Amino acid sequence: MNFIWFLIPLTLMAGLAKSEATYTAPNLPANAPDLPILEQTIDIPSFDSNSQPTPKITPNKPITEKSEPIECSCVLYAENITGVKLKLDAIDYPINTIEPKVGDLIKLQYYNATTTKFTYHLSVIKEITEEGDYSVKEANFEKCKEGERVIPKNDEHILGFFNPARQKLIDELTPIQRETLWNESGWSHYDTKGAVLRGKDGEWGVAQFMPTSWKWLSQLRRSEDLSMLDKMSFEHQIIMFKYGWSKNVKWYGRPTSSE
Repeated sequence: MNFIWFLIPLTLMAGLAKSEATYTAPNLPANAPDLPILEQTIDIPSFDSNSQPTPKITPNKPITEKSEPIECSCVLYAENITGVKLKLDAIDYPINTIEPKVGDLIKLQYYNATTTKFTYHLSVIKEITEEGDYSVKEANFEKCKEGERVIPKNDEHILGFFNPARQKLIDELTPIQRETLWNESGWSHYDTKGAVLRGKDGEWGVAQFMPTSWKWLSQLRRSEDLSMLDKMSFEHQIIMFKYGWSKNVKWYGRPTSSE
């Protein structure tokens, strides 16, 4: 009888053992056939430095390594025309200009009622009409097809514009400087409303300068007989960023050790 009572606790403990059952996620519905099939994976660009730290977030496989035809990716198609190679999906493309020109990219957002998600798309400006509308070349607006169309200047799907020449100013920075700016602003200088990007603590622009930091660096430049800069300007922010870096100003995401 005592032997039976000894077995009861062992039986209860066995019933509390961790289950080995696994959960299988359901298949998600496919995109609606009348909407563009566009990249949506949030990605972080890789940095080709031999000695500098890598980004805190491990990048996904670059989209440029996909084996799909170029017509099946709005990004690959746009980058093939412009020569830009950011290794970003459409959702992550920077907004760095409010004065689009021929050769710039339009970043657009569409709502997919079937998946209840947003999809993102890039188009290359081929011509700006007299009315200010945008004649564009693009791919994958219709699935895996190259095409052209006119996008009205006030189209509600437009999020902003990307200028390849401005991006070259960032590309010319060191890998760790590019990473720092990515952590600060995702290389965007404007928000989707066309205003200069603002941080929650009052930071400005692509380098997210605090007003006090900009004022201090401006006074320092004046003492060195250097030209004054406008914090609302993308180009001037890059100049001041490099200047501040040389003065050991710290930005979010910058490693504690300097180059």
